[in-house]
Amino acid sequence: MKEFLIKYRKWLFPGTVLMILAGLGLIWLGLFQTSTVILAGEPVSVRTTAWRVSGVLDAAGINLGENDLLTPAGDPLFWAPPVIVVEPAREVYIRTQEDEVVMHTPERIPANLLADIGLALFPQDQVLVNGREIHPHEPLDRADFYLLRVRPAVPVTLTLDDRQVTFYSAEHTLGAALEAADIRLAPQDWVSLDLMTPIEEGLAVEIRRARPVTVRAGERAVAGLTAGITVREALLDLGFTVQNLDFTLPPEDEPIPDDGEISVVQVDEQVVILKDEVPYQNQYVEDPNTVLDQISVVAPGQPGIYATRERIRYADGEEIWRDGLESWQASEAADGVLGYGSKVEIRTEVVDGQEIEYWRKISVYATSFSPCRLGLGEGVCNDRTASGLPLQKGIIGVTRNWYNMMRLQSVYVQGYGYGTIADIGSGGLYFNHYWIDLGYSDEDYQSWHDWTTMYFLTPVPGWYPAVLPWP
Repeated sequence: MKEFLIKYRKWLFPGTVLMILAGLGLIWLGLFQTSTVILAGEPVSVRTTAWRVSGVLDAAGINLGENDLLTPAGDPLFWAPPVIVVEPAREVYIRTQEDEVVMHTPERIPANLLADIGLALFPQDQVLVNGREIHPHEPLDRADFYLLRVRPAVPVTLTLDDRQVTFYSAEHTLGAALEAADIRLAPQDWVSLDLMTPIEEGLAVEIRRARPVTVRAGERAVAGLTAGITVREALLDLGFTVQNLDFTLPPEDEPIPDDGEISVVQVDEQVVILKDEVPYQNQYVEDPNTVLDQISVVAPGQPGIYATRERIRYADGEEIWRDGLESWQASEAADGVLGYGSKVEIRTEVVDGQEIEYWRKISVYATSFSPCRLGLGEGVCNDRTASGLPLQKGIIGVTRNWYNMMRLQSVYVQGYGYGTIADIGSGGLYFNHYWIDLGYSDEDYQSWHDWTTMYFLTPVPGWYPAVLPWP
């Protein structure tokens, strides 16, 4: 063996040295480890051969302040722990009603900070951090500066529908305090104080819950909610006004009934004027300024009027009161004067497709006749007319008084044609209209039983009746 070592030592020594150096290098590399340092919530990765926590922090360039919080605490030996947590201390100002305290601490739970200065919190107290309300047991967001303020809750006496309770609130206004206490308000509820009233020691408030009511007036019914006490208040809340002589049951100044039913009795007062008229008479005079067959009022008539006035009062349609009668004469009767027109105006008109010139036209009821259709019995015929002209188309029969005044007057009958008043017919009035007969021969006879218009053709005769006579 000795001989072997002597023979080969020149080759063994350099390799051994290399192997030793390589082993030492591997050991040195194995001492490096990667650690995570969480600084103020932010993770930082550090690769180091340090054996203590302080060495890792130095490798990460982190210097601990006097009041910073380190986890793990102290400076223990360190071999790849999961994490190292560093929570830096911050300035915290705590302001109470009595004092103001400044702390330099890594603590982030508000309740713990307040406990450190001996301040106990009650359930409804408010904690504000930098002006924002927070839950006292939730960690603070990380910031460089904290201002903690405590707003202690004060008692509020509440009378709710005749039941009195006390609750505590640190809110600024009454509305916010009621909402925080889960006391919900409906729009129709009544509150004795404005909801913007500041919360202060000894505050007392009353709330009346709205309840359903129904107001009935005749066929109309209005339902709604009211927090009022009297009937009048309920009516106002429902926008219902009592008009004039109307009244309510119960009366307006009494409390709302337990069933919420309110009746409005509608009162109506009527003034009835009864008239008794004494008729007047009309006198007729000729009016040369009014067109023929038209009537003008020269002087209007006035009936005599006797009036009687009576007042009647009804409640929901039933009469409840009536006063005495009062009568007087309102006007005296005076006869009127009507003018019948006698002025002739010559006009033209297109009738049955041809233009005619006329000076008078009237509405008439027309029938027809022929020599063997005179109504004298079967087989009796006569073709002679009162004028001596033979009975044929164009002969117009009228009443005797018309015939005497308008014999041989040329006319035009709409739907019939030209004609001449040349016979005395059986016509007259038909339902308050003038009645004429239209002549035909037996060969061209057409039956008429209809209304039509008769035109009196020019020239205008030297004399004519201003008013056509009745039969």
